[in-house]
Amino acid sequence: MVDSSILITTLIGMLGVVIGAIISNYFNQKIAAKSARRGLIFNKKIEYFESIIETLRNNLRLYRNSLKEYKKTRKAKKILKKMKADRKKFDVKNSQIYLDTRTISKKIRQFVLNEKTIFKSFENLSKNKEDKEILIKIIKENIKNLEKISNSLVDYMRNEIEKS
Repeated sequence: MVDSSILITTLIGMLGVVIGAIISNYFNQKIAAKSARRGLIFNKKIEYFESIIETLRNNLRLYRNSLKEYKKTRKAKKILKKMKADRKKFDVKNSQIYLDTRTISKKIRQFVLNEKTIFKSFENLSKNKEDKEILIKIIKENIKNLEKISNSLVDYMRNEIEKS
């Protein structure tokens, strides 16, 4: 009798260890899968935000340098061609699966509208001999607007990353 009770106790203990190991493995896999999914989404957000910020910086630098070059050379047509060639376009890499793109796309549209105004102003600089000072003021104001939009977009993206 003593031998059988020790045997039963040992078997029940071993069965508990095996069942515990199976359950533990199952939950560990679920947690790891959820963590990997979060990591993937976070990496996609970071990659998308970096590409947007890089595009914003390059375009702002291009417009500032173009205005400085115009003040030196007064060759608006040449600068306009260079701006059109060197302007970076925004990549639409991400979908709404990873993040809410409504706010970002709204700000990007505002940015692009200001860019169009800058392009039109440079076109008018090459056509108009008059009103050059007014057009230069318009370009400066639009560059300031681009900086404001860029800063608000970067702040929004920082907040989104902090939420993740």
